[in-house]
Amino acid sequence: MYIGHAALAILAKGTRPKVPIAVLIPVAFAPDWIEWILDWLGYHNRMLSHSLVSVGIGATLAALVYFAKTRVGLDAMAVWLTYLSHWPADFVTGLKPTWPGGPMVGLVLYTRPILEGTIECLLIVICWMVYRRSLPGATRNRARGLLVPVGLIAMQLAFVVKSTPGLFR
Repeated sequence: MYIGHAALAILAKGTRPKVPIAVLIPVAFAPDWIEWILDWLGYHNRMLSHSLVSVGIGATLAALVYFAKTRVGLDAMAVWLTYLSHWPADFVTGLKPTWPGGPMVGLVLYTRPILEGTIECLLIVICWMVYRRSLPGATRNRARGLLVPVGLIAMQLAFVVKSTPGLFR
């Protein structure tokens, strides 16, 4: 899951408008960033970034930090759920660790990029619709507001094209 994580952050923003998108986007991608940093340091262990245990710990820490700063429990819960959403989203597309010694699980839809891309594009549209409803009427109706979902869908389509050799041959 690539763009779907951003879509889930947008969904959280639509349900909890006071939580900054600048918090939700990094939180939605946090396990990937942890993995990339660990890889860069030469320590390849997805258990530390993508297991149910690590995602649960990361989500809890992120929510506690947010709650300590804002004292708004429901907003901290949105941060927690956004971080936590990373694991089920990745379950759909890949193969993810569960817990130390546990199985790797997932639907591995990366092997079917057109289906995977279609699911992510639908997720973008659904999450954007929820977010859009949270906007004031005048802002909601501006065409400029469509740049976010259109841009995310374009990025997703680029991923599909890149991962599907011979798609246009």
